Amino acid sequence: MKYINLKKQLAILTIAAFTFSACKKISTPEPMGDAGQTIVKILNGGVASDPSVISEAISFVNTPYTLSKAVVDIRRDVPNNGALNGTTVITIKDDTSAITNFNNTNSSGLYLYQLPANWYTVVPAAGIVKTGGQGGNYTVTFAPGEFAKQIEINIPDATVLDPSNLYALAFTITTIDATGKISQVANSVILQIGAKNNYDGVYTDDFCNYHPSSNPGYTCASTEVELITTGANACKIYWPLAGAFAQPCILGGGFSYFGAQEPEYTVNPSTFEVTVQNAYPGAVTFYTMAAGYNSHYDPPSKTFYVKYGYNNPGGVFDPSQTREWTQTLKYTGPR
Repeated sequence: MKYINLKKQLAILTIAAFTFSACKKISTPEPMGDAGQTIVKILNGGVASDPSVISEAISFVNTPYTLSKAVVDIRRDVPNNGALNGTTVITIKDDTSAITNFNNTNSSGLYLYQLPANWYTVVPAAGIVKTGGQGGNYTVTFAPGEFAKQIEINIPDATVLDPSNLYALAFTITTIDATGKISQVANSVILQIGAKNNYDGVYTDDFCNYHPSSNPGYTCASTEVELITTGANACKIYWPLAGAFAQPCILGGGFSYFGAQEPEYTVNPSTFEVTVQNAYPGAVTFYTMAAGYNSHYDPPSKTFYVKYGYNNPGGVFDPSQTREWTQTLKYTGPR
């Protein structure tokens, strides 16, 4: 079995954690003096050819939810008080082409599905009018004294989302009236939306693994992983250190993972029994839960206890063939 070794990369690898926080409203504008133009921008935005992506995971439940992180936060930077006391009208496009372009050009392999128009509503707000349905336009009017507006999205029922997919809406400023100018560096944003179940989150993975040749001693280690929703009661493991859906293990003395394996954890909601299977598309390796081990999820502590492997028919350990993992996954917070 071919495997990918991360041992050499550990010395130079820096893990960056990106935290998206709710937009903060400021209490007063900051005029730029008597010179300059009014400039409109999308806070934390990018440009239409390379928009920024703001993501939010929502609970996989039939309950209305208004996105708190993924909002379109529009700002009007004014040169003076006179401009602030005037009116500015802009047009923001429901930019379906930006999502298509993202899917065609991003190098991560991430694919975003356009969120269907009947799966969401726009939260009513003064000065914001949507026309034209999907692919239409928002007319946004800054009244005298206003310098911040938000387009907020409500999901009435998250269970219509496929938890294994990521959905998106894109917004690009396209026009402004004669009183101002569109920012050339912050005029477009993609809102990425995914459903999450009760098990979705960041976990500390305390594990031991066995390999008959590369790790015959059943070596143990600890690392941080994410469980990402793939169904109402299922999650796939994502390992930030590897940048992939992968099961951490020790092989040849260092952190490694096997290619063509994407372990998916499924919880029986009645018994909390856990099974692990390989969800890699076209998988040829299949797992067996270890015989006599209570693989389960503990709701009070939000902890998974699992033991599984392959080349162990009936879950019986064979030191000459079996590849096996024993894991304790302890929840540390939302991703």
